Amino acid sequence: MKIKPRPRAASGQIEKNMAGKTSSSLEKDRAGASPIPRASTLKSMTTLLAVDPSLTSSGWAHFQVRTGRLLAAGTLCAPGTEHSMQERLRELQISIERLFERLKLTSKDFVICEGPAPLVKNPLSSLKVEQVRSVFEAVARANTICVPGRINPRTVHTELLSLRGKQLLRAEVKVLARETAMRLYGDYFKRIASSAAAVKSRRKHDIPQDVVDALLIGALALSRLQMSERMSIDPYAVFASKKRLGNLSSGRRFGSWSESDLKKIGTRQK
Repeated sequence: MKIKPRPRAASGQIEKNMAGKTSSSLEKDRAGASPIPRASTLKSMTTLLAVDPSLTSSGWAHFQVRTGRLLAAGTLCAPGTEHSMQERLRELQISIERLFERLKLTSKDFVICEGPAPLVKNPLSSLKVEQVRSVFEAVARANTICVPGRINPRTVHTELLSLRGKQLLRAEVKVLARETAMRLYGDYFKRIASSAAAVKSRRKHDIPQDVVDALLIGALALSRLQMSERMSIDPYAVFASKKRLGNLSSGRRFGSWSESDLKKIGTRQK
């Protein structure tokens, strides 16, 4: 059974795009640009698209790298299970391409997805998510957008949520994730609370968990990209292992973020 391409890129999308409308077309931006941005070439309008990949609903968040300002956020959904896997992935790719065009992503920008979890209970589900993750990254690379690496979900738990030792129940982790995202991007939550999309959710003041996860992935990815700019090193290097990262930062390794660190990041988007 064939399905026609959707007229719009996102299903259930929540978006408040505050980016300027003066940038040139993708074709002009790509002309003569390097496919691998260096830290020394990061401009004030360099952006990051953070993605929490999922076949049912992929959350995304769009940031300005230098300031950490949140520009937009939303979800992308593939067709339902009544369609074949190939058709679902095809439709999702079309939606991703349209999203990239709407956000005006160029070779100066970054796309970073959440990586696979260290332990999975359902390998088949994990493989499906990996296919979705690969589509995001493949479309980005095809458009010369930099994909320096992935964010390990366990790293989000330890560095942003300060979770260590025995793993908490998934419901408890979600609560902590939402609380942390609200501290970082409270203004965004307030804007969404009165939107039509928020009213449709189970609780009026909720935004999709997929978007919450994308916000946290983006917050962590931003810290690494900003560090690469301050230290004038290749963005790919800061997404290497912790041991390599420790050597690059003169012995200082990534650790848990303090309350003051979270407050500093939260003020950058205002």
